[in-house]
Amino acid sequence: MTKYILHGGNTRVPSPDNESFFREMTLGIKGKALVLLNYFSREEKEFPELFEQDKKRILEYSESKDLEFEIAKEDVFEEQLKRAKVMYMRGGETKKLLEKMKKLDSPEELFAGKIIVGSSAGAYVLSKYYWKHEEGEIGQGLGILNLKVYCHYHPEDLSVLGKMTQFEKDIPLLVLPEGKWQIFYK
Repeated sequence: MTKYILHGGNTRVPSPDNESFFREMTLGIKGKALVLLNYFSREEKEFPELFEQDKKRILEYSESKDLEFEIAKEDVFEEQLKRAKVMYMRGGETKKLLEKMKKLDSPEELFAGKIIVGSSAGAYVLSKYYWKHEEGEIGQGLGILNLKVYCHYHPEDLSVLGKMTQFEKDIPLLVLPEGKWQIFYK
């Protein structure tokens, strides 16, 4: 069974919600484990700083687990996924992340039995549909999870909620404010 953790965005802000999010990433892991940090939604020049931030936070809340970390690289991504127990996709530009993730032949097979984590853009990529903030419209993710996802929710976003609710009514809508997260098993 694969554990999916979807986060509403803004993981860099210190909060009890984000602490529990980073703790959840490694709960249940035994022995040595590879955590694959996927920054395909960002510019490559940002990777080293993001890597240090995420490694520090994951280790801080991992209860002294034996973890090693790698940055996902396009040319060896599938091999890295096969070795990883956890993959974390940090937020950024959904379109960039989606383009690179679509290159996987069978993502669900590669994700099988792992912990797959997505914050904001990462959550959107895993969903069937998501809200494209800048365009003000609904986009299509990989469809790994049969959900419509709306991250960065604010209570005044009633028109967005209306559009998301009316679209593909048979698909559940997941609304995630920043810092909030939810687990799905598949």
